[in-house]
Amino acid sequence: MEGKVNNIPRQQDAAAGHAWVLLNAYRKFGDIYHLRRAVNAMTVINNLPESRFYEIVLPFGAYVGAAMNAMFGTSFEVGRVLRWTFEGNKSNGRTGWAVTVGQWGPYDISGLQGSITDGGGYAFQMNSYEMAWPLVPMVKYEPKFATTIGKWMLNNASASRLFFPMEIDDEYQFCPDIKDITGNIIGYEGLRKRDRYGKLTAQPVAEGDGPSWLSGMPDCTMFSLYSTSPIGIFGSIISTTDVEGILSLDCNVTDFYADRPFPCHLIYNPYPDSRSVTYRACGSAPYDLFDAVARDYAAKDAAGDCTIEVPARKAVLVYEIPAGTELYSTPSGHVFTKDRTIVAW
Repeated sequence: MEGKVNNIPRQQDAAAGHAWVLLNAYRKFGDIYHLRRAVNAMTVINNLPESRFYEIVLPFGAYVGAAMNAMFGTSFEVGRVLRWTFEGNKSNGRTGWAVTVGQWGPYDISGLQGSITDGGGYAFQMNSYEMAWPLVPMVKYEPKFATTIGKWMLNNASASRLFFPMEIDDEYQFCPDIKDITGNIIGYEGLRKRDRYGKLTAQPVAEGDGPSWLSGMPDCTMFSLYSTSPIGIFGSIISTTDVEGILSLDCNVTDFYADRPFPCHLIYNPYPDSRSVTYRACGSAPYDLFDAVARDYAAKDAAGDCTIEVPARKAVLVYEIPAGTELYSTPSGHVFTKDRTIVAW
Protein backbone atom coordinates (compact mmCIF):
# COMPACT_ATOMS: atom_id res chain seq x y z
CA MET A 1 0.00 0.00 0.00
CA GLU A 2 2.87 2.39 -0.79
CA GLY A 3 3.55 4.26 -3.99
CA LYS A 4 6.58 2.92 -5.86
CA VAL A 5 8.69 4.11 -8.76
CA ASN A 6 10.05 1.77 -11.42
CA ASN A 7 11.13 2.02 -15.04
CA ILE A 8 7.63 3.00 -16.17
CA PRO A 9 7.24 6.82 -16.32
CA ARG A 10 5.20 8.38 -13.56
CA GLN A 11 1.61 8.94 -14.59
CA GLN A 12 0.42 11.91 -12.58
CA ASP A 13 -2.00 12.75 -15.40
CA ALA A 14 -4.22 10.08 -13.84
CA ALA A 15 -5.39 12.91 -11.57
CA ALA A 16 -7.25 14.37 -14.58
CA GLY A 17 -9.19 11.13 -14.87
CA HIS A 18 -9.94 11.18 -11.16
CA ALA A 19 -11.23 14.75 -11.46
CA TRP A 20 -13.48 13.81 -14.39
CA VAL A 21 -15.06 10.93 -12.44
CA LEU A 22 -15.42 12.95 -9.23
CA LEU A 23 -17.11 15.89 -10.96
CA ASN A 24 -19.54 13.44 -12.54
CA ALA A 25 -20.20 12.02 -9.07
CA TYR A 26 -20.89 15.51 -7.73
CA ARG A 27 -23.40 16.18 -10.50
CA LYS A 28 -25.13 12.85 -9.87
CA PHE A 29 -25.22 12.84 -6.06
CA GLY A 30 -24.81 16.51 -5.12
CA ASP A 31 -22.33 15.59 -2.38
CA ILE A 32 -19.86 18.42 -1.70
CA TYR A 33 -17.30 15.73 -0.76
CA HIS A 34 -17.00 14.74 -4.44
CA LEU A 35 -16.63 18.35 -5.56
CA ARG A 36 -13.85 19.01 -3.06
CA ARG A 37 -12.00 15.88 -4.18
CA ALA A 38 -12.43 16.95 -7.82
CA VAL A 39 -10.83 20.29 -6.92
CA ASN A 40 -7.99 18.45 -5.17
CA ALA A 41 -7.35 16.29 -8.23
CA MET A 42 -7.37 19.28 -10.57
CA THR A 43 -5.00 21.10 -8.22
CA VAL A 44 -2.53 18.24 -8.69
CA ILE A 45 -2.72 18.78 -12.47
CA ASN A 46 -2.44 22.55 -12.06
CA ASN A 47 0.69 22.20 -9.92
CA LEU A 48 2.61 19.89 -12.24
CA PRO A 49 5.86 21.53 -13.39
CA GLU A 50 5.52 20.14 -16.93
CA SER A 51 3.52 17.68 -19.00
CA ARG A 52 2.86 14.21 -17.60
CA PHE A 53 0.85 13.07 -20.60
CA TYR A 54 1.16 9.31 -20.47
CA GLU A 55 -1.62 7.85 -22.61
CA ILE A 56 -5.15 9.29 -22.74
CA VAL A 57 -6.36 11.14 -19.64
CA LEU A 58 -4.42 14.44 -19.54
CA PRO A 59 -6.82 16.14 -22.03
CA PHE A 60 -9.64 15.48 -19.55
CA GLY A 61 -7.81 17.94 -17.29
CA ALA A 62 -8.49 20.70 -19.84
CA TYR A 63 -12.17 19.76 -20.01
CA VAL A 64 -12.70 19.47 -16.26
CA GLY A 65 -10.68 22.60 -15.56
CA ALA A 66 -12.68 24.63 -18.08
CA ALA A 67 -15.99 23.33 -16.75
CA MET A 68 -15.06 24.04 -13.11
CA ASN A 69 -13.78 27.52 -13.95
CA ALA A 70 -17.11 28.30 -15.62
CA MET A 71 -19.35 26.69 -13.03
CA PHE A 72 -17.55 27.41 -9.77
CA GLY A 73 -15.18 30.30 -10.47
CA THR A 74 -11.96 28.31 -10.04
CA SER A 75 -8.87 29.42 -11.95
CA PHE A 76 -7.29 26.28 -13.36
CA GLU A 77 -4.83 26.90 -16.21
CA VAL A 78 -6.62 25.28 -19.13
CA GLY A 79 -4.29 26.71 -21.76
CA ARG A 80 -1.25 25.16 -20.12
CA VAL A 81 -2.86 21.70 -20.06
CA LEU A 82 -3.68 22.10 -23.76
CA ARG A 83 -0.07 23.05 -24.56
CA TRP A 84 1.16 20.00 -22.65
CA THR A 85 -1.29 17.83 -24.55
CA PHE A 86 -0.33 19.07 -28.00
CA GLU A 87 3.37 19.75 -27.55
CA GLY A 88 4.31 16.87 -25.25
CA ASN A 89 7.04 16.47 -22.68
CA LYS A 90 10.60 16.72 -23.88
CA SER A 91 12.47 16.28 -20.62
CA ASN A 92 10.76 14.04 -18.07
CA GLY A 93 8.08 11.37 -17.76
CA ARG A 94 6.93 9.82 -21.03
CA THR A 95 8.85 11.99 -23.45
CA GLY A 96 7.41 12.88 -26.82
CA TRP A 97 3.77 11.96 -26.13
CA ALA A 98 1.90 14.64 -28.07
CA VAL A 99 0.09 15.42 -31.34
CA THR A 100 1.73 14.81 -34.71
CA VAL A 101 2.42 17.63 -37.14
CA GLY A 102 3.63 17.62 -40.73
CA GLN A 103 4.21 15.21 -43.58
CA TRP A 104 5.26 11.57 -43.51
CA GLY A 105 6.02 10.49 -47.05
CA PRO A 106 3.12 11.56 -49.29
CA TYR A 107 0.65 11.94 -46.43
CA ASP A 108 -0.25 14.85 -44.14
CA ILE A 109 -0.40 13.30 -40.67
CA SER A 110 -1.13 16.42 -38.63
CA GLY A 111 -3.59 16.04 -35.78
CA LEU A 112 -3.04 12.42 -34.75
CA GLN A 113 -2.13 11.54 -31.17
CA GLY A 114 0.76 9.37 -30.02
CA SER A 115 4.52 9.60 -29.87
CA ILE A 116 6.34 12.23 -31.89
CA THR A 117 9.74 10.65 -31.09
CA ASP A 118 9.35 6.84 -31.24
CA GLY A 119 11.00 5.83 -34.51
CA GLY A 120 10.44 9.31 -35.85
CA GLY A 121 6.78 9.18 -34.85
CA TYR A 122 4.09 6.64 -33.96
CA ALA A 123 0.44 7.78 -33.98
CA PHE A 124 -2.34 5.63 -32.54
CA GLN A 125 -5.86 5.20 -33.83
CA MET A 126 -7.60 4.84 -30.46
CA ASN A 127 -5.82 7.80 -28.88
CA SER A 128 -6.61 10.06 -31.83
CA TYR A 129 -10.34 9.42 -31.46
CA GLU A 130 -10.45 9.58 -27.68
CA MET A 131 -8.82 13.00 -27.44
CA ALA A 132 -11.94 14.43 -29.11
CA TRP A 133 -14.11 13.14 -26.24
CA PRO A 134 -13.02 15.84 -23.73
CA LEU A 135 -11.66 18.58 -25.99
CA VAL A 136 -14.67 19.18 -28.24
CA PRO A 137 -17.11 19.89 -25.35
CA MET A 138 -14.37 21.84 -23.55
CA VAL A 139 -14.88 24.77 -25.95
CA LYS A 140 -18.38 25.34 -24.55
CA TYR A 141 -16.74 26.50 -21.32
CA GLU A 142 -13.73 28.19 -22.96
CA PRO A 143 -14.92 29.51 -26.36
CA LYS A 144 -11.57 31.24 -26.90
CA PHE A 145 -10.16 27.83 -27.82
CA ALA A 146 -12.85 27.11 -30.43
CA THR A 147 -10.68 27.94 -33.44
CA THR A 148 -7.75 25.89 -32.13
CA ILE A 149 -9.89 22.82 -31.46
CA GLY A 150 -11.80 23.20 -34.72
CA LYS A 151 -8.56 23.32 -36.73
CA TRP A 152 -7.12 20.32 -34.87
CA MET A 153 -10.28 18.25 -35.32
CA LEU A 154 -10.33 18.91 -39.07
CA ASN A 155 -6.75 17.66 -39.35
CA ASN A 156 -7.40 14.74 -36.99
CA ALA A 157 -10.49 13.60 -38.89
CA SER A 158 -8.64 13.79 -42.21
CA ALA A 159 -5.48 11.98 -41.11
CA SER A 160 -7.37 9.25 -39.20
CA ARG A 161 -8.46 7.74 -42.51
CA LEU A 162 -4.89 6.46 -42.90
CA PHE A 163 -5.47 3.80 -40.22
CA PHE A 164 -7.90 2.02 -42.57
CA PRO A 165 -6.46 -0.41 -45.13
CA MET A 166 -8.62 0.73 -48.06
CA GLU A 167 -7.70 4.40 -47.44
CA ILE A 168 -3.90 4.09 -47.59
CA ASP A 169 -1.94 2.69 -50.53
CA ASP A 170 -0.79 -0.92 -50.24
CA GLU A 171 2.91 -0.03 -50.16
CA TYR A 172 2.32 1.93 -46.93
CA GLN A 173 0.64 -0.84 -44.92
CA PHE A 174 2.05 -3.94 -43.32
CA CYS A 175 -0.33 -6.63 -44.58
CA PRO A 176 -2.29 -5.48 -47.63
CA ASP A 177 -2.67 -9.08 -48.81
CA ILE A 178 -5.21 -9.78 -46.06
CA LYS A 179 -6.82 -6.35 -45.78
CA ASP A 180 -10.13 -7.63 -47.13
CA ILE A 181 -10.81 -9.42 -43.83
CA THR A 182 -11.34 -6.00 -42.21
CA GLY A 183 -14.18 -4.88 -44.47
CA ASN A 184 -12.47 -1.51 -44.07
CA ILE A 185 -14.28 -1.10 -40.74
CA ILE A 186 -11.36 -2.38 -38.63
CA GLY A 187 -8.16 -0.38 -38.89
CA TYR A 188 -4.50 -0.78 -38.07
CA GLU A 189 -3.52 -0.01 -34.50
CA GLY A 190 -1.17 2.75 -35.51
CA LEU A 191 0.71 4.67 -38.14
CA ARG A 192 4.50 4.75 -37.83
CA LYS A 193 6.88 6.97 -39.71
CA ARG A 194 9.16 3.97 -40.21
CA ASP A 195 8.47 0.23 -40.12
CA ARG A 196 9.99 -1.30 -36.99
CA TYR A 197 9.95 -4.86 -38.36
CA GLY A 198 12.26 -4.28 -41.34
CA LYS A 199 9.71 -5.44 -43.92
CA LEU A 200 8.87 -2.14 -45.62
CA THR A 201 10.98 0.82 -46.70
CA ALA A 202 8.08 3.11 -47.62
CA GLN A 203 7.12 5.84 -45.16
CA PRO A 204 4.80 5.96 -43.29
CA VAL A 205 3.59 2.43 -42.44
CA ALA A 206 0.21 1.41 -41.02
CA GLU A 207 0.93 -1.43 -38.57
CA GLY A 208 0.43 -2.52 -34.96
CA ASP A 209 2.19 -3.32 -31.70
CA GLY A 210 1.27 -6.99 -31.35
CA PRO A 211 4.28 -8.81 -32.87
CA SER A 212 6.69 -6.45 -31.15
CA TRP A 213 5.29 -7.48 -27.76
CA LEU A 214 5.10 -11.20 -28.42
CA SER A 215 7.03 -12.92 -31.20
CA GLY A 216 5.10 -15.25 -33.45
CA MET A 217 1.85 -13.28 -33.42
CA PRO A 218 0.14 -13.44 -36.83
CA ASP A 219 0.00 -10.47 -39.18
CA CYS A 220 -3.75 -10.10 -38.67
CA THR A 221 -3.06 -8.78 -35.17
CA MET A 222 -1.89 -5.60 -36.86
CA PHE A 223 -5.60 -4.86 -37.27
CA SER A 224 -7.05 -3.77 -33.97
CA LEU A 225 -10.60 -4.12 -32.69
CA TYR A 226 -9.92 -2.22 -29.50
CA SER A 227 -8.22 0.61 -31.37
CA THR A 228 -11.06 1.02 -33.87
CA SER A 229 -14.02 0.73 -31.49
CA PRO A 230 -13.77 4.32 -30.12
CA ILE A 231 -14.48 5.62 -33.65
CA GLY A 232 -18.01 5.99 -32.30
CA ILE A 233 -16.72 9.16 -30.65
CA PHE A 234 -16.00 10.62 -34.08
CA GLY A 235 -19.24 9.21 -35.46
CA SER A 236 -21.30 10.95 -32.79
CA ILE A 237 -19.47 14.28 -32.97
CA ILE A 238 -18.57 14.88 -36.62
CA SER A 239 -20.89 15.82 -39.48
CA THR A 240 -20.03 17.23 -42.88
CA THR A 241 -21.48 20.47 -44.20
CA ASP A 242 -22.25 21.58 -47.74
CA VAL A 243 -18.75 23.10 -47.98
CA GLU A 244 -15.93 20.63 -48.55
CA GLY A 245 -13.35 20.83 -45.77
CA ILE A 246 -15.72 22.43 -43.26
CA LEU A 247 -17.08 20.16 -40.54
CA SER A 248 -19.82 20.62 -37.96
CA LEU A 249 -18.90 19.28 -34.52
CA ASP A 250 -21.60 18.45 -31.96
CA CYS A 251 -20.25 19.86 -28.69
CA ASN A 252 -23.02 18.37 -26.55
CA VAL A 253 -22.70 14.69 -27.24
CA THR A 254 -19.70 14.03 -24.96
CA ASP A 255 -20.41 16.85 -22.51
CA PHE A 256 -21.62 15.24 -19.30
CA TYR A 257 -21.39 18.35 -17.14
CA ALA A 258 -24.19 20.40 -18.68
CA ASP A 259 -27.92 19.78 -18.99
CA ARG A 260 -27.59 20.45 -22.74
CA PRO A 261 -30.91 22.23 -23.26
CA PHE A 262 -29.81 23.74 -26.59
CA PRO A 263 -27.98 22.17 -29.57
CA CYS A 264 -24.40 23.46 -29.80
CA HIS A 265 -22.09 23.09 -32.81
CA LEU A 266 -18.51 24.13 -33.55
CA ILE A 267 -17.87 25.00 -37.20
CA TYR A 268 -14.32 25.86 -38.31
CA ASN A 269 -13.41 27.46 -41.64
CA PRO A 270 -9.87 26.58 -42.83
CA TYR A 271 -10.03 28.79 -45.93
CA PRO A 272 -8.33 32.22 -46.32
CA ASP A 273 -11.69 33.86 -46.98
CA SER A 274 -15.06 33.71 -45.23
CA ARG A 275 -17.45 30.99 -46.35
CA SER A 276 -21.22 30.62 -46.35
CA VAL A 277 -22.20 27.34 -44.69
CA THR A 278 -25.62 25.76 -44.41
CA TYR A 279 -26.53 25.16 -40.78
CA ARG A 280 -28.76 22.10 -40.47
CA ALA A 281 -31.53 22.82 -37.98
CA CYS A 282 -31.96 20.32 -35.15
CA GLY A 283 -35.68 21.05 -34.72
CA SER A 284 -38.66 22.25 -36.71
CA ALA A 285 -39.55 25.38 -34.70
CA PRO A 286 -38.16 28.83 -35.61
CA TYR A 287 -34.83 29.51 -33.91
CA ASP A 288 -31.99 31.97 -33.38
CA LEU A 289 -28.32 31.02 -33.60
CA PHE A 290 -26.14 32.60 -30.92
CA ASP A 291 -22.38 32.47 -31.54
CA ALA A 292 -20.51 32.11 -28.23
CA VAL A 293 -17.21 33.11 -29.87
CA ALA A 294 -18.40 36.44 -31.31
CA ARG A 295 -20.95 36.90 -28.50
CA ASP A 296 -23.47 37.82 -31.18
CA TYR A 297 -26.16 36.24 -33.33
CA ALA A 298 -25.19 34.25 -36.41
CA ALA A 299 -28.85 34.07 -37.50
CA LYS A 300 -32.22 35.23 -36.15
CA ASP A 301 -35.74 33.92 -36.61
CA ALA A 302 -34.63 31.12 -38.93
CA ALA A 303 -36.82 28.19 -39.92
CA GLY A 304 -35.45 24.96 -41.32
CA ASP A 305 -31.87 25.02 -42.54
CA CYS A 306 -30.22 28.45 -42.81
CA THR A 307 -27.00 29.97 -44.12
CA ILE A 308 -24.38 31.42 -41.80
CA GLU A 309 -21.04 33.10 -42.46
CA VAL A 310 -17.91 31.58 -40.93
CA PRO A 311 -14.92 33.97 -40.91
CA ALA A 312 -11.65 33.07 -42.60
CA ARG A 313 -9.59 30.58 -40.56
CA LYS A 314 -11.90 31.09 -37.59
CA ALA A 315 -14.61 29.12 -35.83
CA VAL A 316 -18.15 29.82 -34.75
CA LEU A 317 -19.72 28.10 -31.75
CA VAL A 318 -23.43 28.33 -32.35
CA TYR A 319 -26.28 27.54 -29.95
CA GLU A 320 -29.70 26.88 -31.49
CA ILE A 321 -32.24 28.58 -29.20
CA PRO A 322 -35.97 29.27 -29.64
CA ALA A 323 -36.55 32.33 -31.83
CA GLY A 324 -37.06 35.52 -29.88
CA THR A 325 -35.52 34.22 -26.65
CA GLU A 326 -34.26 37.15 -24.60
CA LEU A 327 -30.66 36.73 -23.52
CA TYR A 328 -28.90 38.26 -20.53
CA SER A 329 -25.26 38.27 -19.52
CA THR A 330 -23.30 38.49 -16.29
CA PRO A 331 -20.09 40.49 -15.70
CA SER A 332 -18.20 37.19 -15.90
CA GLY A 333 -19.52 36.63 -19.42
CA HIS A 334 -22.17 33.97 -18.84
CA VAL A 335 -25.12 34.24 -21.23
CA PHE A 336 -28.47 32.92 -20.03
CA THR A 337 -32.20 33.04 -20.71
CA LYS A 338 -34.88 34.70 -18.58
CA ASP A 339 -35.41 31.45 -16.63
CA ARG A 340 -31.63 31.33 -15.90
CA THR A 341 -30.92 28.53 -18.37
CA ILE A 342 -27.29 28.82 -19.43
CA VAL A 343 -26.76 29.39 -23.15
CA ALA A 344 -23.02 30.10 -23.13
CA TRP A 345 -20.47 30.23 -20.37
